[in-house]
Amino acid sequence: MVAEIGNGQHPKLGFSGHLDTVHENELSHWATPPFEATIHDNRLYGRGTSDMKAGLAQFVITMIELHEQQEPLHGTIRLLATISEELTEEGAAMLSDAGYGDDLDAILFAEPTGVPIAQIDQYFASGAATISSEKLEQLMQATTQSTAPEQHFIINAHKGWISYTVTSRGKAAHSSMPKLGINAIDNLVQYYNAEKAFYHSLTERHPGLGKTVYAPDVFIGGKQVNSIPDLAVEKVKVRTIPELSNENLVRKLRELIQKLNESPTMNLELTVEQSEDPVANNGHDRLTKLLQHHAAAILNEPLALPTIGSSMGTDASEFRRHNPDGEFLIVGPGNTTAHQANEYVEISSFLKMQTLFAIVAINYLQPD
Repeated sequence: MVAEIGNGQHPKLGFSGHLDTVHENELSHWATPPFEATIHDNRLYGRGTSDMKAGLAQFVITMIELHEQQEPLHGTIRLLATISEELTEEGAAMLSDAGYGDDLDAILFAEPTGVPIAQIDQYFASGAATISSEKLEQLMQATTQSTAPEQHFIINAHKGWISYTVTSRGKAAHSSMPKLGINAIDNLVQYYNAEKAFYHSLTERHPGLGKTVYAPDVFIGGKQVNSIPDLAVEKVKVRTIPELSNENLVRKLRELIQKLNESPTMNLELTVEQSEDPVANNGHDRLTKLLQHHAAAILNEPLALPTIGSSMGTDASEFRRHNPDGEFLIVGPGNTTAHQANEYVEISSFLKMQTLFAIVAINYLQPD
């Protein structure tokens, strides 16, 4: 869905959010019905409250209120609501290909960027995000003087990702005569060891995102215990950085497979299911400064929206394909309970960020 208010001129600010959520997982782990809104202790519980229906609702409310107030907007606000961000980002891909993001000077993506105060150390230690040691020390000192339940961040860069499958084909044989066959699992294990060594050897690093992150997630092979397996499959998801582009990484993997396939008993094939490029801003920070300036007074958190890099992927990758220069920022009212049981959004954080988005939107569209 695309909606727009303003005069159609620059500055042009985009609000982007996705309409889909993930599965509720094990129902017994939920204290409240996952698909009903439950308010308890200043929190709204339910699947998608944090990721990212709270942020999307804020964008819609902001646009409705500015329109109803007949706020003189010296520019344009455009809402881009997408489908399938959690799986394929095909909604963002379609809108991007149709040109809806090309002319935007900046886009806000309201993914959850809050972290409960007690989890800040654990959050950065997990590798989910990167922050300078000096900024982290400053943040931890500031938390001792704060009563805020959460600290929100601006993600101004995030990794891309590639999901791919490596298929190993062998030759079936009776398990009593294994030498008459070619064990596809053996060959896949040989490739897997070479793949691990390859990723371990990578030296490229982004100053705000760190290194490429490799995660082999699924292995499938064999049908029954009395047959040599003739097929084995590995599925991998890799988080990528600008210094080693998705295209170059895939090229290196194909070269690795080509070398292994020189053996007459090897038959490996690489299939790339999806590739989303990393997102980083090229020196633009006007929207960042506005958010931080007004957050200091509105959010009342330990620090005013410090910027960090993240390993998460967002629709920003798709809009970046046709808009290389816009200031793309991820900031929203949710938190680290996204994708978990008992997902929630702090109502106080939601209301404060609602005020922040409206004020920042008005100020961003003011003439210079």
